[in-house]
Amino acid sequence: MAFVQTNITTKEAWQSEVLGATGSVQVAELYQEWAGPCKCVKETLKRLFFENGENGGGLPLKFLTVNVDRVPALAQYRGKCQPVFLFYADGRLVEAVEGVNGPRLTQLVVGLTKKK
Repeated sequence: MAFVQTNITTKEAWQSEVLGATGSVQVAELYQEWAGPCKCVKETLKRLFFENGENGGGLPLKFLTVNVDRVPALAQYRGKCQPVFLFYADGRLVEAVEGVNGPRLTQLVVGLTKKK
C-alpha cells in the first residue's frame, strides 16, 4: 500500500472523509492557501503510515491535508503560522497538535491505531 495524503478542499469532502469515517484513524494536516502543507513533516508521516495502521496490524490510518480557507468548519484554525494536526478516530476529534512535534505525532498515531 502506498503512502498518500488526500487533499481536502471542500466541506463535503471534509464531512465524508473525516467526520463520516468509522473504524479508522485520520490525521488531518491543516494549511492555508498562502503556506501550503508542511514539507518537512512528510517523511515522518510516511514512516508512521508504514509502521502503524493496517501495515503494522492496527486500525486503518489515513493522512489528509486540508485547506482551512475552503472548509468553513475549520475557520478557527485560519491565521496560524505553523501547521496544525487534527487527530480523529471514528469521526470524533481526539486531539489537536500545533506545530511540528514529531514525538507527540508519533505517540498519538501509535496509541490511536492499536487494536483493542
